[in-house]
Amino acid sequence: MIRDSGMKKWYGFMMPENVKATRQMFSEDNKQPRPTLNEEQIEEMERLLQESLTQGSFVEITTWKDGYFTKRVCKVKKVNPIEKNIVIEDEFNSKFKVGFFNITSVIAISNGNSH
Repeated sequence: MIRDSGMKKWYGFMMPENVKATRQMFSEDNKQPRPTLNEEQIEEMERLLQESLTQGSFVEITTWKDGYFTKRVCKVKKVNPIEKNIVIEDEFNSKFKVGFFNITSVIAISNGNSH
């Protein structure tokens, strides 16, 4: 039988409050700034997005939000210039809205591989 003294228990060598603070600190350290894109990069991304929309081809879109990058292989289903976003559909037929400003990279996919 284990007897409890009523004191706070340690999580490994740290109390739970310290574990949470440490995780948050490391999370903040991993954040990265949004890259600055030049006009040529933006034009190339627009071309690839338009190609995906008209031809139904897959692209790999990298987005940035709150310091973190996410990559998705998808098709562009709709472009909404008024709301400044696109609707994409991934390989599992899930649809997402992505803001223009959040897109940092678009790569054409051929035969399931990026080039």
